[in-house]
Amino acid sequence: MPPTSEAGSNTKLAERAKSILASKNLTLHKASQRSAELFGRSSPHYLPHNLYYDLRHGSFSPSLFQVFALSRISNYRVTDWLRVFGFDVEVIPRLQLQLPSRRTVLLDSSLDDPGAFLPWLRNLGTSASAAGVVPLSQVLEWTKPRRLASLGELQDKGFLYAKIGTQDAFAFPELLAGSIVRVRPETKGDMAGRISGEGSKDLFLIEHGKGLCCCQIRTVGGGQIATISTQLPYAQVEFKVPEEARLVGVVDLEIRSLLRPQQPSVAKELAKRWKPEVLSPEPSQLGPLLRRARLRMGLSFRAASAISREVANLLEDERYFVAPGSLSDYETLNIPPRHFHKMVTFCVAYSLHLHRIFETLHLRLQDSGYEPIPHLLTGRLLPAMAETAARTDEVERTGFIGELLAELRGVPFFLRESLKELSGLARPSMKDFFWIGRTGSAFHPYLAGGLLAVVNRQKKKPNDCGSKPLWQQPLYVILKRDGTYICGCCSRENNSLIVHSYPGGVHRREQFRNRDAEVIGKIVTIVRRLT
Repeated sequence: MPPTSEAGSNTKLAERAKSILASKNLTLHKASQRSAELFGRSSPHYLPHNLYYDLRHGSFSPSLFQVFALSRISNYRVTDWLRVFGFDVEVIPRLQLQLPSRRTVLLDSSLDDPGAFLPWLRNLGTSASAAGVVPLSQVLEWTKPRRLASLGELQDKGFLYAKIGTQDAFAFPELLAGSIVRVRPETKGDMAGRISGEGSKDLFLIEHGKGLCCCQIRTVGGGQIATISTQLPYAQVEFKVPEEARLVGVVDLEIRSLLRPQQPSVAKELAKRWKPEVLSPEPSQLGPLLRRARLRMGLSFRAASAISREVANLLEDERYFVAPGSLSDYETLNIPPRHFHKMVTFCVAYSLHLHRIFETLHLRLQDSGYEPIPHLLTGRLLPAMAETAARTDEVERTGFIGELLAELRGVPFFLRESLKELSGLARPSMKDFFWIGRTGSAFHPYLAGGLLAVVNRQKKKPNDCGSKPLWQQPLYVILKRDGTYICGCCSRENNSLIVHSYPGGVHRREQFRNRDAEVIGKIVTIVRRLT
């Protein structure tokens, strides 16, 4: 991701920047003059005459202000210029998913590159619908890849995505720490109709003075609501709405990783009753914004610095590391960092959206460029799939794929590069995905509302699940002798396979002889609807 310090690579980077400006009939001299006219020579936006020299020598990279200036002068997008200089902003949500988080965080799902290519699907044969548990490889097949921009109608615009923290899992075990949830924003009136004095059936994402949390809520009169914790000893705090708490939306979908389900802890400050504070407007300066975000994440300077060390290690670049003292200086001195690397670290560690940092630095994206830089000028290798990319914008909306899209209500494309982290599979294939949209809760309570399951087909040996709580029980896909699939918790007893089911909420054991059932693999990820 970061620019290298090798002389050859830096020379190519300088030539690439020169070619991009030349495509707009600009020389560096003209761009430098234009930046002086727009921002002033003493401004951090100013583009020096020796920019190419600096790019060719050492590990220099332009500041965010200079990248903004290049974008405005050339009319090319800021994110495209960042990619030219080695910064893939799509890595931010991937790192947010990969690194553990103490508190619930909003993921930045707005950083997708619309010019990216991705493989697409179509119905296999004339299959119209799939009943029960079905491998996707039986109903779908790969077709020509498409640019993400051509799939805009399928993106779940308007939805928010959050990752449940390890210390504020109010809805445990309905939601696990580390689960990704989709939040459907609604009007205050619509949400109020879902809440009663006894408690809501739905889960809500709530913003309060200490951050975010997903939980059931109940009304307590006088325009107040109270959080409900189903199992863990969180304090039941009452909030005035909208002064002390804001109902962000209703949680309607969960993406649950079953790789390492762990019991969440309870943060000390959330275990005892605390007095809610009035929600303050978002700070307009970077220093106060960083401080508020850090405190909401429950991080000390030392803990935040430790996260930056993990980011630097994962991206193999020391410039992403921020020492505790530097973190303190950025908050108190209110001076933005010179290198964009630190901005990436702030977004990951503090759950800040990149556009909010732009706003606090008074960089109005509407004043920057909007054209994509031609792919040949970026220096990025054109993926092999681009050669066979579909030329049409039509998307098949009938048969099984139509049913799947209707059930999903939108596709979170920004998660496409995170399947490895969510499933633990190095190279997930179509055979690893199963449709479970007709199983209900009969096989297992946490399969209720299930749509898709990702299966590790290398793990075929069931673990003993009798001593584990429901949320921690391993789940498997089983192929029966008649060619149908079922899924649920199972175990071996003598020469039989015992499958545990819960019809009507009652636990039952179904016994199969070895030749009558085969374990296909262990379920590692579930996508399920909650409303």
